[in-house]
Amino acid sequence: MSIFPDRPGQLQFFDEERLERDPDGHWYPGEHASDARVWAEELLHFPRTVDNIPSWMWDIFKAEDVAPPLYNPEFNSVDWKNRRRPVTDRGTDFTVEPTVIDPSLEPGVFAKIGKKLFGG
Repeated sequence: MSIFPDRPGQLQFFDEERLERDPDGHWYPGEHASDARVWAEELLHFPRTVDNIPSWMWDIFKAEDVAPPLYNPEFNSVDWKNRRRPVTDRGTDFTVEPTVIDPSLEPGVFAKIGKKLFGG
């Protein structure tokens, strides 16, 4: 099974983070909504394109002023914090050292996104 949104029928969206609650509607012990750090870590391991990150998740990133890792289909990579790692069908390949992104060398639309996220 693939994690990539450009391969249809494989990605589900929800209107909010899905957490189980007890019969009274309270969080179970240790359960709580995730913060931007947790979602960024998830997206680093299992990247998505900009269009495939749900609005509620964007709200969390914006509220905490965090730029999430993004899947870059042009390079088949995940880009985050001015670094790029290759991606396989199972997610980000952490066996390869990340490369530094040079925004001036980025093609097309990713040049604009790279400049917004990483400066330049």
